[in-house]
Amino acid sequence: MSQLQPEYFTEDNEVKSLVRQLQQLRSQRVSDIVDDSGHQYVDLVMEGGGVLGLSLVGYTYGLEAAGLRFRSVAGTSAGAINALLVQALGKPSDAKSEKMIAAVANMPMASFQDGSKMSRMATEAWLAGKNWLWKYSISLAILRPLLKHLGLNPGTTFHRWLKDILADNQTDSWQALKQQMNTPIAGLHFDPVPLPGNITAPETSPFDSNNWRVELKVVTAELSSTSKIVLPERDGGLFYDDLNRANPADFARASMSVPLFFYPFKLAVPTTESVTAAWQHLGYQKRTLPETAVFVDGGLISNFPINLFHTSNSVPKMPTFGAKLGIEEYVAGDIDSIKPYLGSLIGAMRHDADEEFIRKNPDYRKLVKSIDTGDHHWLDFSLSKEAKFDLFKRGLAASLAFLSEFDWPEYKKTRLTLAGLK
Repeated sequence: MSQLQPEYFTEDNEVKSLVRQLQQLRSQRVSDIVDDSGHQYVDLVMEGGGVLGLSLVGYTYGLEAAGLRFRSVAGTSAGAINALLVQALGKPSDAKSEKMIAAVANMPMASFQDGSKMSRMATEAWLAGKNWLWKYSISLAILRPLLKHLGLNPGTTFHRWLKDILADNQTDSWQALKQQMNTPIAGLHFDPVPLPGNITAPETSPFDSNNWRVELKVVTAELSSTSKIVLPERDGGLFYDDLNRANPADFARASMSVPLFFYPFKLAVPTTESVTAAWQHLGYQKRTLPETAVFVDGGLISNFPINLFHTSNSVPKMPTFGAKLGIEEYVAGDIDSIKPYLGSLIGAMRHDADEEFIRKNPDYRKLVKSIDTGDHHWLDFSLSKEAKFDLFKRGLAASLAFLSEFDWPEYKKTRLTLAGLK
């Protein structure tokens, strides 16, 4: 199959019209942190959702067209893949989404189902609603990998694909990626936007570009510790004796391991003093550490980790934007067979893990946009090029809708009130 070029997405007339409208928003202030080129900086959190993650590429492409750049990024599953690419495909002041288009649009998705032929047939039959073929396939093919490996597809093809992209961009170790993420930005400075209504904001801590903290946060669930794990920095010391040498592709592979669909991602746990101390700090009191860490989809715990960059009792110098995916909701009904059981299991896994945080911090609703992903299924690994384009365009349109409505001065006023500083 021929490679899809970025131009297939970017040269479409409707896409170019959306981009022109986004470019007209460049004078609109959405952050108090800017650089000498006029770029404004924000943090970004992206939700997981399988192949629907293609729409996240359209979303970041739109934000970049409006002059935005990203400091810290976080995500789960598909959101984790996009978060990693945002940091890995260029320096902080670079526009990276065209590189992301080339990478993500040409994902060899069909090959990511790298289990047996019958396992692929079973998955396709389930998605198509062909119950007879689903039951037939179960009886013949998929019980063995489920019982032996706890999943249908090894996930090694995806892991290798991502490793190759990082190697091509010289970011295939955490040390190399971290160094690129912290490349100095020319003229980075604090330029506060006045609050509406002649409100005077209290003095905030001074901005120092030398202490500019850039982060990547990837959420996964680890079963031996039954814990929410945030990689790389917060929890990487539990699994790596030398985190700097770790390949960042590991972090995304750990986060995207949809239960039953992919094998869990496993890492041998080193028995070094530093790793042992990290486990004990976590509260693990057994004499010996688990020999193997077992990672599954972070959506089990936090599919939209919007809380990771939250600051309270202050007015932020930049916002934390969030992009959610319009994953279909499963309609309540009888759970009387394996198909509705698995569908409801995964739906429940992804449905409400992070809503409690937003309920307690309603100001975040002003920062989050839900992308309408249409009728596309999040596990459809046989997406046509037309479907890929549709998802990209939906993400791009969502970025325009969001920025057209976002009011940074009013948001800062809201935060000032919530912090009790007004």
